[in-house]
Amino acid sequence: MVAPDYNQPKEHQREMTRRRVRWLAERRVFEGFLTGKGPEWELKRLAMEEVAVAYDNSLAVKAGVQLLLWGNTVKALGTKRHHDEWLKATEDYKIMGCFAMTELGHGSNVRGLETVATYDARTAEFVINTPCETAQKYWIGGAANDATHAVVFTQLHMNGQNQGVHAFIVQIRDANGNVLPNIRIADCGHKIGLNGVDNGRIWFDNVRVPRENMLNSVADVTADGQYLSDIKDPDRRSAAFVSPLTSGRVTVAATAICSAKISLAIAVRYALTRRAFSTTANGPEMQLLDYPSHQRRLLPLLAKTYAMNFAGNYLKMIYVNRTPQSIKNLHVVSSALKIAFTWHNMRTLQECREACGGQGMKTENRIGQMKGDFDPQSTYEGDNSYMTQQVSKSLLAEYAATKKRNKPFNGLGLEHLNGPSAVLPSHPTSTILRSSHFQVEAFRLRERDLLNRFAAEVEDYQAKGETKEGAFLQTYQLAQDLARAFADRMILDTFIEVEARVPAGSLKEVLGLVRSMYAVVCMEEDPSFLRYGYLSPQNDAAVRKEVTKLCSELRPHALALVNSFGVPDAFLSPISYDWIQANSWSSPKL
Repeated sequence: MVAPDYNQPKEHQREMTRRRVRWLAERRVFEGFLTGKGPEWELKRLAMEEVAVAYDNSLAVKAGVQLLLWGNTVKALGTKRHHDEWLKATEDYKIMGCFAMTELGHGSNVRGLETVATYDARTAEFVINTPCETAQKYWIGGAANDATHAVVFTQLHMNGQNQGVHAFIVQIRDANGNVLPNIRIADCGHKIGLNGVDNGRIWFDNVRVPRENMLNSVADVTADGQYLSDIKDPDRRSAAFVSPLTSGRVTVAATAICSAKISLAIAVRYALTRRAFSTTANGPEMQLLDYPSHQRRLLPLLAKTYAMNFAGNYLKMIYVNRTPQSIKNLHVVSSALKIAFTWHNMRTLQECREACGGQGMKTENRIGQMKGDFDPQSTYEGDNSYMTQQVSKSLLAEYAATKKRNKPFNGLGLEHLNGPSAVLPSHPTSTILRSSHFQVEAFRLRERDLLNRFAAEVEDYQAKGETKEGAFLQTYQLAQDLARAFADRMILDTFIEVEARVPAGSLKEVLGLVRSMYAVVCMEEDPSFLRYGYLSPQNDAAVRKEVTKLCSELRPHALALVNSFGVPDAFLSPISYDWIQANSWSSPKL
């Protein structure tokens, strides 16, 4: 069984995480994750992260920092000289790396980073400095205890001109673990979760690194101090340097759904064995999951988890098969799904905790601890609230560019904008509400209308004298609504594609129920459907009733649906099985 953290000191948790990582490294589990060629190696790495996160999220994050944040950044932003020196050493854990981007004063705003690198042509070295307290590198996973090297993101000052954010490999400890001169490292302290990860803070005081340590796939500096880059636009160059975050968002999205699966498997299995109250005098008590109210708590979340799992698989495939031409769209899709999945996971964990009553409070039953461990996903790899605006700005840019070119929409699933706007039935029956055609039309109508409204409102603010950025700040509510609509529609599209590949039979029928539950509960929960008139108050009431009907129809399949997640028994918890025996006098408790 998974052994949860029973409030051991963070030092103990970190040592356990360190041992687990070393155990995997000694068995060459990570071999090929950075040096292997082709999509299959990236899929293996993603699979490893999902398995690790099901066991212990600190283990998954610790390994992810080494292979994904440090290793993949060296691979993505470096060139052959960096690959030859660092990638195999990273897989073999001969060095341990960290990813030093976030600062005390700057997180999501990467362009505002304050750490500075200047070039000394006399020695062919870069000199890196932390000019103020807000420039200290902060929340750097692995930095507090273990990392020997860091990818450090800094402003690059050349000949009195700031060339923007660039990345450098900096050694921060020697082989014996001693912090190197002119570098200070401190611990970020105890956290609400993930205490097996040694997050640290770093200050640099005239730290010199060789010119060759600049990760130079995007830009380079010659020995005599000339700045070179094929990307002349500073905004595009800046975007290229933060591209490694896309792989992080893909991983975060996948692991968030893994967490939701585990919590639902625990809560549903408990609800099928725990009983409470009777509806008849002297009659047997009812199973929790036979109560319509309990079905309402868990089964819509179960349907959403299935839908997001299919979308997550789609995201993984477009990520591992990415091309230079697809990177821009991949950024939008990965950001939108990271937002949707991580918020969904936190809501699911809370609902499952409550649905398990007092048993949900027990550490051995996992859900409570997972809340602390997964909460950071809403803010790392990009704060969710901020990223909703980023997604919507990207959609608006695509909208404006397509209109300007006077060509059809192509990409991001926006091809539906090329046709006429949908007209929804005025009195949808149950059959219509469960129709995939109606569901798709409703989701497309919402997305189209919100995109048009967002574009019009931004334009209106600009006409009143606001800058473009100022207009975006004023329209944040529509931006959040649009990002949600975009993600919901994309998730529904991928579900329908999966369902279409399943032959007729009982499995297809159950998938149809799950898909309908996902669609109608999205309609019920998003006020946009009522606010902007896509559904009338009467139709909104019909949608609500349909959710209740679908709950009762999915109830007989609940156990099969959670078992189909394939979560190993050892990764669940005592209340998933014989919780009476687990709480008997003969079962010792910690």
